[in-house]
Amino acid sequence: MDQTLKIINGRRTVRSFLPKQVPDEILSEILLAGRYAPSAMGLQERHFTVIQDKNLMREIVTASIKNGGTFAPSHIPFYNAPTVIVLSAPRSAKYNREDAACSIMNILDAAWSVGLGTCYICSLNPGLKDPKIMEKLLLPEDYIPCGCVCLGYPDGKIPEPKERRTDDITYVR
Repeated sequence: MDQTLKIINGRRTVRSFLPKQVPDEILSEILLAGRYAPSAMGLQERHFTVIQDKNLMREIVTASIKNGGTFAPSHIPFYNAPTVIVLSAPRSAKYNREDAACSIMNILDAAWSVGLGTCYICSLNPGLKDPKIMEKLLLPEDYIPCGCVCLGYPDGKIPEPKERRTDDITYVR
């Protein structure tokens, strides 16, 4: 099987991370992969905010709860990841969420290819969109958060893949 397909088919969501920080050189390569994601009309209208401040991560969780986000008891929304990458795009862009999601997918696959774990999170969007938090994210004018990825070295066993559906493809010829 092609190496790219092995990465795509082998990637798993990780929900437990070691406290070890990802080296800047590796993080830069992962962010570059995110920047090379497709975007509507090739405009590349998305912004990457890298958070490695645990206090800001806690503030985001608190703001999420304040703004209607709900989590299961004892749930740790960022799973103790040392790094979180927030993807933002212009509020007025027609395909802002889609552009952000394409970059996120590239980040997930690139991280996996170098032995890192990730988890794509949108449940914290109520906190990310809080005006006080948005100010701390240092976003370009008119940009809004669309989702985030927690990233780091996996702690523990990688989950087995769930069985894949076989009834979800239709060919129209």
